[in-house]
Amino acid sequence: MRFVKHILINNSILNFVTQGWLILLFMVTTPILVHRLGGQAYGVLSIIMAIVGYFNFFDLGISQASLKFISEYLAKGQTEEVHQVVLASILLSIILGFLGGIIIFFLTPFMVDVVFKVPLSLKQDAKISFYIFAGGFATFILQGALQSVSAAFQRFNIINLINGIAGSLQALVSVWLVLSGFHLKEIAILYLSVRVLSTLFFFVVMFKLLPGIRLRSVYHWPAFLKLFYFSRWIFVTYLVGPLMVNLDRIMIGLFLSVTAVTYYVVPYGIVNRLGIIHGSIASVLFPSFSMRGSLSSKDSLRNLFNQSIKFMNFIMFPLILIILLFAEKFLKVWMGVDFAQKSTLVMQILAFAVMINSLAVIPYTLIQGLGRPDITAKFHLSELPIYIATCFFLVPIFGINGVAIAWAVRVVLDAILLFWAVKKIAGIQPHIFILAEMKWAYLFNFIFFVCLLVIKFFAHQVLAQAILIVISFILYLFFVWRYALNDAERLYFTGT
Repeated sequence: MRFVKHILINNSILNFVTQGWLILLFMVTTPILVHRLGGQAYGVLSIIMAIVGYFNFFDLGISQASLKFISEYLAKGQTEEVHQVVLASILLSIILGFLGGIIIFFLTPFMVDVVFKVPLSLKQDAKISFYIFAGGFATFILQGALQSVSAAFQRFNIINLINGIAGSLQALVSVWLVLSGFHLKEIAILYLSVRVLSTLFFFVVMFKLLPGIRLRSVYHWPAFLKLFYFSRWIFVTYLVGPLMVNLDRIMIGLFLSVTAVTYYVVPYGIVNRLGIIHGSIASVLFPSFSMRGSLSSKDSLRNLFNQSIKFMNFIMFPLILIILLFAEKFLKVWMGVDFAQKSTLVMQILAFAVMINSLAVIPYTLIQGLGRPDITAKFHLSELPIYIATCFFLVPIFGINGVAIAWAVRVVLDAILLFWAVKKIAGIQPHIFILAEMKWAYLFNFIFFVCLLVIKFFAHQVLAQAILIVISFILYLFFVWRYALNDAERLYFTGT
C-alpha cells in the first residue's frame, strides 16, 4: 500500500507542480509570441513543431521497450541486464535519430513549398527552421531513451526538474527573442539548444543511477533483439500515434491556412497541457504496471488500476468542467474578443476529448505494461483511416471546429476499445463503470457542475468568478476526501 501511495501521490504531485508551472508560463508567454510574431508566423512555427513531433516515430518504440525491461530487471536485481538494455537503446536511438534528421532535411523544400504553401515572406525562415531541427533531431530520440532510465528508477523528481527548467527556458527566452526583434529561425535555434542541454543532463543522471555502466561495452546482440522484438508493435503505435496527434494541425495547414492553425493551436495548447497531467500519471504508472505484471501480482495490479481511474477522475473532471463553462470568457481576457469568437468552440470540444482521453490513458498504460503493445497498435491502425476520413469530411465544412470534432470522435472510439481490451486480457472491471464504487465521485462531480453554473450566470465580474471557482474547487476536494475515498484510499494519501 505504501508503494501505491508513493507511486500515485508523491511522484504525481511532482508532475502536477511542474506541469502547473509550465501551463502558467504558456498562458503568460503565448499572447506575446502570437502578437509579436503574427498569426501567420506562429502558425508556421506550430506546423514545424507538429512535423518534428510526428517524426518522433523514429524512436520505433525503443524508449518504451527499454523502460519496460529496465523496470523488470531492476525488480529482479539483474544489474548486468539493465546495463545491456540501456546501452543498446542509446546506440539505437542515435542511429535512428540521425536517419530521421536526414529525411526531414530532404523533405523540407517539399513541405514548405508544396504541402503547406507557406507565405513567400516566411518561406526562407521556415526552411532554415526545418534544417535546424533536422540537424539536431537525434537529440529528440536520444532523450527518450535516457529519460527511460530515470523513469525505471522512479526518479520522477529528476525528470520533472530537468523538463521544468527546459520548458521554462524555452518559454522565457522565446519571449525575450521576439521582443528583441528576432524571428522563427532564432526560436528554432533556442528550442534545439534547450533540447541538447536537457539530453546532456539526462546523460549525467544515467551515470549517477548506473555507476557501473560503461559505454565501451555498448554492443550486446541479445539486448538489441529483445528491444526490437518487444518494440515491433510499439513502433506501429509510434508511427500511427504521432500522426493522429499532429494530423489536426497538418489538416488545417492543408485545407485552410497557416493563420487558421494559430486559432486552433492556442486553445489546443491550453487543453493539451492539461493532457500532460494524465501523461505524467501514465509515466509514473508504466514501470509499476510492468513490475506487477512480471511478478504476476494480479490483485495488486487490479487495485492500482482502479485507484488510478479514481485519481484521474478527481483531478481531471473539475478542470475540464471549468474549461467547458468558462472557455469564452477566458479567451476574451487572455487573447482578445476576435480570438475568442474563433476559438471558443474548439477549446470546448478539445476539453471534452481530453477528459475521455485522460481516462483511456490508464488502460492504455496497463496494456503496454503487460507486454501487449500489439493490442494498442492494432487499435490505432483501425482508428487511423476513420480519423483521416472524418477530417477530410469535416474540415472543409466546419473549419477548425471540424478538426476538433474529428479528434474527439477518434478519442471516444479509442477509449471504448481500450477499456474493452483491459476487461478481456486482464479480467479487470474498471470502477468507473460501477455505480456502487463511484457514486460519491459522480455525486460531487455533479454538485461541482451546478456550482459552476451558478457562478457563471450570477457572478459577472471576472475576478469574482475566479475567486468563487477556487473556493468551489477547494470545497470539492474536501468532500471528495471525506466521502468519495474509502479508508484504505485515504491511507494511500496519508501513509498513516
